[in-house]
Amino acid sequence: MPVVPCLVSGILLGYFFTYFPVITIIFSILLIFAFKNNKLIAILLFISMLFGILYISITYCKDTVEPENISFTGYLKNKSGNIYEFKVSCSSDTKKTILKLYSNEPLQEGQTYKIQCIIGKKHLNPYQYGEPLCFLKTAQLEENFQKTAVDKIREKINKKIAETINKELSGTLIAMTTGERTSIPIEIQEDFRKTGLIHLLSISGAHFSLLFTVCFLIFKFLIKRLPYTVLLKITLYWKPSQLATFFTFPVILCYFLIVEPNYPTSRSFIMATLFMIGVLSERKSLWIFTVSFACLIILIFQPQAIKDISFQLSFLATAGIGFASDIYKKFKDKIPKKISYLLLSLFISISATVITAPLIVYRFHYLSLISPLANLTVGVLIGMVLFPLHLFFVVVFLITGYYPLPEVIDFIGTFSFKIMHTLASFKYSSIWIPPIPPMALAIFYMAVFITLFGFYCLKKKKTLILGFSMILVLTSILIPFFMHIKDKESLKITFLDVGQAESVVLKTPSGFFLIDTGKTGWEATQFLKAYDVKELILIITHEQKDHAGGFERILENFQIKEIWDTGYINYSKEPANDILIRHLERGDVLKVGSCSFTVLHPYKGFWSPSLSRDSNEVSLIFKFQCFKKTFLFTSDAGIDALQTIPVNYLKSEVVKIPHHGSKRSFYPEFYKVTEPEICIISAGKQNPYGHPHKEVVENINKICKIYRTDEDGAIQIKELPDGSLRVQTFKNAMFKPYEDWENLKKLFILW
Repeated sequence: MPVVPCLVSGILLGYFFTYFPVITIIFSILLIFAFKNNKLIAILLFISMLFGILYISITYCKDTVEPENISFTGYLKNKSGNIYEFKVSCSSDTKKTILKLYSNEPLQEGQTYKIQCIIGKKHLNPYQYGEPLCFLKTAQLEENFQKTAVDKIREKINKKIAETINKELSGTLIAMTTGERTSIPIEIQEDFRKTGLIHLLSISGAHFSLLFTVCFLIFKFLIKRLPYTVLLKITLYWKPSQLATFFTFPVILCYFLIVEPNYPTSRSFIMATLFMIGVLSERKSLWIFTVSFACLIILIFQPQAIKDISFQLSFLATAGIGFASDIYKKFKDKIPKKISYLLLSLFISISATVITAPLIVYRFHYLSLISPLANLTVGVLIGMVLFPLHLFFVVVFLITGYYPLPEVIDFIGTFSFKIMHTLASFKYSSIWIPPIPPMALAIFYMAVFITLFGFYCLKKKKTLILGFSMILVLTSILIPFFMHIKDKESLKITFLDVGQAESVVLKTPSGFFLIDTGKTGWEATQFLKAYDVKELILIITHEQKDHAGGFERILENFQIKEIWDTGYINYSKEPANDILIRHLERGDVLKVGSCSFTVLHPYKGFWSPSLSRDSNEVSLIFKFQCFKKTFLFTSDAGIDALQTIPVNYLKSEVVKIPHHGSKRSFYPEFYKVTEPEICIISAGKQNPYGHPHKEVVENINKICKIYRTDEDGAIQIKELPDGSLRVQTFKNAMFKPYEDWENLKKLFILW
């Protein structure tokens, strides 16, 4: 029995060994020593640790390196703008079943294509998650390609739900039935998130348990009503419960094949299968064995799953539920039967919420406070009434072609969603939590491990173990608390990695400013939402798309207090009338709190041979200062613009190099006067223009320390009130293999 959990522990230890070899070895020795009285487990742990280290070193790196060129055959499921989501039917280059493609040319939804594309380079920014897009090279329509029977059934179900159920409910029911989550309205997703019911939108253990229970009861009922002589012969070999389980398995398997594959679905199917095997063989298995076995199977075939958020949350929640159930069993005799089920449900909900909360806070920066109540009310209504009834109607539809009583589903669904929206509307239904350092997360889950270890493996000193765990939990809360207090009065300037474009976030004691949006505004939006930014001042230095292409996205996601520009910009979307737009020119000085912006360019009467509304020469140039250091922002300004700036205003400690480091904007005298300590170049990796140009880098490197977004990823400069500067880059914040001490220090990084 302990073999499977030990193997999983070994694989996990192998992953951590890659980055923390010394710490992992010390931890493993302590763990093995703890089992000195049980030599079998001690030996298994030692062997599994060695196996895990070897397995991860061989498979993990190989599997996580995506080939640059991808070829696959698949059909187009849906699209959003220029982003197309494909269901991969055949590919030798990628293991993914769903792939997102960026294409400028329109593709036909529902059609099958043979695609060749290039995996995009993922920009290196904090709080930026998700897979990189594949950029289309060629798309060839496959006329004779036949979809699989499973794909046709899935499409048939989704189409019927969309046609039969009202639009607000249909997207959610499709997600709960087949796992496709692309049609859920944003408002409803937000309600699920705030109430902590987002797990209902994923195919998980609850779905398989429900389906198993219903099928099992139906088959058992039918078996018991067989003729007596037939039933007597059957029971010589099989019990009715075993036979019912045997007939239920094909249903569970078909459901697993129909739904969209993901880690929670795979975990749930494997656990359901093990449970059915246990019934058939009349053997009971511990939850920790079934969970470990499901985890082991997934990790063997996809080691990279360790870093997937759905994999992590799925197994953590399951472990929390199992632990809560075991604690409940110890005290159930002391609990009145009338309230036992209610207490168990509440305890399980709280346990699953608590064990996953730090990871949710770390990744999504919010904490649902109303989750236990929501799970016991609307969660029960949706999970135990709406979904089972809907699933029964879907089965009827597959058999008869008729979906009965859609009005009933509409009524129950609308009523459930109204309750959920009411709960989500409470002021403190969920609260935003500032970004936390990785160390806080590591300490919390160390406390969880010690608690579980003490509960299951140690007969004595459980009180001491629990007390130590509580100290660790308190430490995990205090670390980010004190770090944020220390950080509150500082100035942070983050040059985001937005490819061959520019976008800079200013986090000042007075609020947030965004200088340019990049091409899409997506990177800036992700970063700002991590800080729960609701309103900001937007500065657009230049009309071209690499500076203002994400204007609409920023406008849609944030309340813009003011827009500052040069007056030469035509916006793709007209700003709301209540937004103050300031057209700036040389001589303007704007003060916001303790920070000042001094505009140096453009000015009336300026002329250049290349002058036009979107000319680089009319880019906004300004000087920014909050404490003692000054920062010079130059956008895409060319030599003609730089030559006109009064030298008295140029000296700055930090300079953003103009025009991505182009030689067309390189003016040596400019740098002799500014005398910068730090120079920032915003450019895209392997961009077609060759930016930054070699001669520019060679000359500037003699003057200042250069940081580049194409090499360093996001670059953050932090200024303390005393004027001291600290620079950190995303590349240097990433873990490096086999560097314990350096990686430990990186656990305390807070962007």
